[in-house]
Amino acid sequence: MPKLTDCAEQALSWVEDNRAHFSPREHATTASEQVILLKPLSELVLTVSLLSRHPGLQERCLPLLEWAWDEVQRGRYLLELTSARPELIETVGLYASIRELGVHNDRLEVWLREIVQSALFDGLELPAWRRTALHYNLARLGLVDPPTRSVSGSWLAALPEPWTISDTTGYPMTHEVFYLTDFGRQRDAVTPEVADYLALWLPAWWRCSLAVGNHDLAAEMIMTGACIGLPGSSEAVGTLASLQQGDGRLPGPEGAGGDLPCPSGDRVRGGFLQSYHSTLVALLAMTTDRWSIPATAAELRAPQWQLERDKAAYPL
Repeated sequence: MPKLTDCAEQALSWVEDNRAHFSPREHATTASEQVILLKPLSELVLTVSLLSRHPGLQERCLPLLEWAWDEVQRGRYLLELTSARPELIETVGLYASIRELGVHNDRLEVWLREIVQSALFDGLELPAWRRTALHYNLARLGLVDPPTRSVSGSWLAALPEPWTISDTTGYPMTHEVFYLTDFGRQRDAVTPEVADYLALWLPAWWRCSLAVGNHDLAAEMIMTGACIGLPGSSEAVGTLASLQQGDGRLPGPEGAGGDLPCPSGDRVRGGFLQSYHSTLVALLAMTTDRWSIPATAAELRAPQWQLERDKAAYPL
């Protein structure tokens, strides 16, 4: 198993130690809260699926991925959820991250195909970056074509004045690049004009994010640079490492996690929700050399890894 840097090891260890806090079932008191709490679980699964691109990290990530698969009842929960509320098809991202690694639920995939072919799917009113995300995740399942090079209608496609960057525009910008490039595996999916624009302004935006205390967005900007092939910055990663707490977490910006349900007065749970996303993206920013490597033609045609478990363990 390859040795991670000390800062990455501390972040990943914090994630592993706090695995139970990512559980929607354990921390939701209502069906609606359970849906909301799919967000942290989805972000966890995406993080470990990216780390698993590196063969030496697959064994380390296996317990987290198997645990997450059990959390959604081996796909049955997602089938029940989208059957009742097909407009929640965006939750497909969680399944796509796990499916890419070898396990599957055939009934869920049949149902997702039905939603994609429905009139509802064409009528979903989503911001440009979320539509790109949805098509990216469905493409991972072979249900639609991958997002195209065109990002018409998005903030980034307009190549806007750089001073208009903010949290509101910055997060969609980073995510759009993530999905278009398949997190660095297909860097040419970003047009040369967009790539040049990002290469020029990402360093300044990163410093602005740090200046206002948004370490979360700063980490995502490091990831964005890696996705388009910009050289890594030891200064940037070193800054994130200096902000880590002793237990390995990276505090989120003010208000982080505030939109997620949390029992009143539960300081431990509140602290987790405030820090978990910043810790996940910091971990990825610290390990860009493990996951942002362009894919070969053969790799794009086949899953990279199969979970070593008996398929009978995942009954439909």
